[in-house]
Amino acid sequence: MDNQIDDGTVMSSGGSVLPQDGFLFIGELAKLTGTDPKTIRFYERVELISPPRHGRFRTYLASDVRRLKNILTLRRLGVPIAQIREILDMLTPEEDVLASEKAIRHLKQHLDLLKNRQDELKLQIEKTNSALESLVA
Repeated sequence: MDNQIDDGTVMSSGGSVLPQDGFLFIGELAKLTGTDPKTIRFYERVELISPPRHGRFRTYLASDVRRLKNILTLRRLGVPIAQIREILDMLTPEEDVLASEKAIRHLKQHLDLLKNRQDELKLQIEKTNSALESLVA
């Protein structure tokens, strides 16, 4: 159920703040999420979000706001686009990625991958350090 706020916005049941007409334009969404509009368009091109259009304007619903927030969370964690798509396909439009057991399983796998990369990088650093020390000596 939606609740109207004094400034003409509507708080949707998913916790997103939308104007009274129920949607946002790309600039409003960018401001709400602290994201550049170019980034939002990129996520559209790679088909992670697909807002409805009204003429030449994209209009973003509460479900698009939640989906974008989930995408941004996953990107901050370093999750690749292909894996983000897999995770989002498992979620309902109202679901937060960090509250989903299925998504958490994927994130645990991602963490394991990051730890393996960290170990590989540490080994490469040690080898490079040794090589440089032997060249300088």
